[in-house]
This record gives sequence, structure tokens and C-alpha cells, in this order.
Amino acid sequence: MTQIPTEQTITYHTVTLGALTREGEALAEVQTQNEAGETTSVIYRVPTGLPGERVTIAVEAPPTPQPGRKRRRWKPRPPRVWITEVHQPSPLRVTAPCPVFGTCGGCQLQHLRYESQLEWKREVVLKLLQEVGGFDDPPLLATVPCDVPWHYRNHMRFSVNRTGQPGLTAKGTHRVLPLEECPIAHEQINTAFRIVKQHVNPKPQVLIRCSTTNQQMLMQPAQKPEVKQQLAEAGIELHTETMDEVLGGETFRIRPSSFFQTNTKQAEKMAAMVQQGLLTSALAETTEQAKKLTIVDAYCGVGTFALLLARTVGKVIAIEESASAIKDAQWNVRHVDNVEILKGKVEDLLPELSSQIDGFVIDPPRAGCMPAVLYALLKNPVARIVYVSCDPSTLARDLNILCNQHTIYRLHSVQPLDMFPQTAHIECVAVLERNNL
Repeated sequence: MTQIPTEQTITYHTVTLGALTREGEALAEVQTQNEAGETTSVIYRVPTGLPGERVTIAVEAPPTPQPGRKRRRWKPRPPRVWITEVHQPSPLRVTAPCPVFGTCGGCQLQHLRYESQLEWKREVVLKLLQEVGGFDDPPLLATVPCDVPWHYRNHMRFSVNRTGQPGLTAKGTHRVLPLEECPIAHEQINTAFRIVKQHVNPKPQVLIRCSTTNQQMLMQPAQKPEVKQQLAEAGIELHTETMDEVLGGETFRIRPSSFFQTNTKQAEKMAAMVQQGLLTSALAETTEQAKKLTIVDAYCGVGTFALLLARTVGKVIAIEESASAIKDAQWNVRHVDNVEILKGKVEDLLPELSSQIDGFVIDPPRAGCMPAVLYALLKNPVARIVYVSCDPSTLARDLNILCNQHTIYRLHSVQPLDMFPQTAHIECVAVLERNNL
């Protein structure tokens, strides 16, 4: 018989907050007594808190099951925790500009001064490289900041509620929060959002992607004529299928379904790091040497790295599984003749290519590299690998395999890059060299 949750219970505790988790929540230890009078400790994760702060937290216990008539399957959830009062704030605390910060699940660090966000992200990477990667003293650099850590996102998905109003969802729920703008969204997106919210929108969401170098914008679903008119009056050039973005001096065509970095300015810095990581070595001490290199761009997406590298190296072999991304990549590299695009999984294609290449760029999904990819790089080592990672834990795991468990490569550097200011997400660019170079 399916069980139905009962009414929740809220308790209050005054605590001193501990360290931040990787998700940007502060830890709180609460002493409780059971019915037998025994004292136990419970650790809670506290959003919007900072280490060392003295705060009162509210803990809403998850619903408890009870017998009842059949309903949809009930799933237990962790307790909901929030701060009701800050008694002793951290000197690192700042006022979060967003009125739904702490309720919305999008940002975790708006209350932490930006310089401290950068330091914390480096410390997270350092700990993972040591504990997961097995590096006692990793060559870890300081986090590269975002020059303007607000209004940087060029892509947003707004959920739509039952009445057709768009917004962002409350953390851990499907409840849509009303808002006027998002402080990390590009100003063009906020302009479009204010127009869209004047109208009834179809569920489940509204996708908005904008260019940071022109007035072009993609929106899904297709908008009504009156919305298009208002957008045009606001100076927005609305597109439905593709739009252009400029990165590193090159124009890229993007579809709604294609992956493209959401922070264009930081993506330009990342692209420069990738090129420098490949070419600033004995691998290519001169321009002539660079022109003889063959580089693989794995998980190439719309061909961002491939096109930018094609200006410097002899040949780029780009690998991508998504048919939509390949279609865009083919258009993006149409004016160069030294990029070859292969459709398929990296783990399937790389073993046949690894003996032919000089350098390797990999930007895998959050899960990191498939074992077959790592095996191919171990079996046929390349001179240099630049590993772009959106998850430092899987990066550390893969670096451990390549550099410590098999010692085929040595870790040259790890560069954290703040691609997502005000959030706990961390991007890294790691450079590896073959050990016998």
C-alpha cells in the first residue's frame, strides 16, 4: 500500500556554522536527544551560511509516511534547512542582490565576497587533487576571475507555472518563483524576460539564448506576434532556429539544442588557455613546428576549440556524437580546410586515432572520461593533453589514472577558471605532458 506523508515539523537551533560543502552549503552540527535520553549529533547542510557564523536555523523534518489510500509513489527527502537569524556574521559576508537568493536553486555564493569565492574554489580543487588525485603538492594555479561577475549568462531556461508565468524554480521543488530579473543573466535576457512575463506562456519552460556581441537572440517556444513586436522595439533581433555568436574573433552558429559555453568572455579565456597549453612547450617552439601538428578536439560540440586551433596547427580532428552539434560545427569551420569532423563516441574513435596525433584536447561531460578514452591515451601516449573539466572530482580521478596509477603522464598545471560566478560550479583546465618528453 502506498503511504502518504503527514504534516511536517519545524524545529529551531542556534549553532556555529562549519566548513562549506562542495555545493556551497555550510555544515551545522546539532545535538539531539532520543527518547532514551541518549545524545546524538546530526549534521545539516545550511544554504546561505558561511563558516564561523553564529546563526539560528530552522529544520523542517521530512514528511513521515502513514497508511492511506493509494496515491502516486511517495519518495522521502532530506529535511529542509534555512537560516532565520544571523547573530554573528562572517567578515566575508556581503548582501546578496537577488531577492530570491537562498530559495532559488541557481546560485549558492551570492552572499560570499567575490575574492573569497575564488579562493574557496581553488581550495576545493586542491583538496580533490590531493584526496582523489593522489597529488601531494599539485601544480595548482590561482583561480582566474570573471572580469564582471554579474549578468554573464548568455543562456537561461525559465520554468512556466500553471498560470503561464515564467520564473526560476525553488530549490528541491517544482514551485516557480516570480522575479523581475536574474542578476547573473545577461541584460539582454532580462530585457526579453520582462517582456515575456507580460504574456501567458505555454508550459513547461521558456528558453532564451542571446549573443553578447550583437542583438541576436534565440527563444523557444516560438513567440506570439505581439511579443516579437515588443522585442523588436527593445532592439532585440529574434531568431527561431540559429543565431551567431563571436568568440575569439570567429563567428559561430548556434542552435537551441547545441552546447555552447554560457559565459562568452570566460570561454575566450579558456580557449586561450587551451591553445597555450598545447603550444607553449617543446611540442611547438616555433610557428613552423606548430603547423606540423595534428590535434584531436574530443567532444568538440559546435567546433569552438577546433576552429580556433585551426589557425595555428596543421590539422585538427574533431570528434562529436551529437548530429545537431556536428551540423553547426560543419558550418562554423566551412572556411578552413584543415579540420576533419568525425561523428561518433570518443571512446570508439580515439583508439584508432591516438597513434597519429601530437596533442589532445578533451572537454568531457560532468562524468569525466570513459575508461576506453583513458586506456587509448595510455596505450598510445600523446605529447600533450589539455583536459577541460566542469567537475574537479572526476578530473582528479582521471588525472590519478593517467599520472599516478600508470605514470605515463606528468601533471604540468591545473588552472581553475571561474566560469560561473556566484555559484559553486568550478571549471578547470589541466595540462599533462608525456613522461618521456
